[in-house]
Amino acid sequence: MKLKDLHNGKKTAFKVPKDYFNTNLEESILSEAKLRAKVLNHGFKAPDNYFETLEEQIYSKTDRNPKAKVKTIQLKPWIYAASIAASLALIFTLTFSNNQSNSISAINNDSLESFILDEDLNTSEMATLITDSDLFGRDILNNALSDATIDYYIESEIDDLEDLFDN
Repeated sequence: MKLKDLHNGKKTAFKVPKDYFNTNLEESILSEAKLRAKVLNHGFKAPDNYFETLEEQIYSKTDRNPKAKVKTIQLKPWIYAASIAASLALIFTLTFSNNQSNSISAINNDSLESFILDEDLNTSEMATLITDSDLFGRDILNNALSDATIDYYIESEIDDLEDLFDN
């Protein structure tokens, strides 16, 4: 149905059965009431003594044989043993892992020197490795070196004095 036809009254979306408004409503209601009065049996009836014997019928159909006992495995001893083993393993690893020292003093000086020379570390990278407490804790700045010690170092370690002043 189109929207433009709704206001004409020619067609509507709602339809009623034929002679719906011409029938007498009062007669149809009374005829239905008379019909119900004539019908005595509605069709739903339980057999005699049905509910008295129902429990016995159900019980006779069920299996009376006892079922085999189900054995359960108790997990408590297993859980106790596993927790004891885990705690012992934890204690063992904690005690023996703390004995390993990860300090620089455990590494020999030759290994450290070869690492620094081979890795091409610049001065800024080496400065990040040394803290202020390392420098001032050792009193490097306060130790006075004798002139003889400085001369010996220059003569033994530096091959060419020009290389010293060029850098």
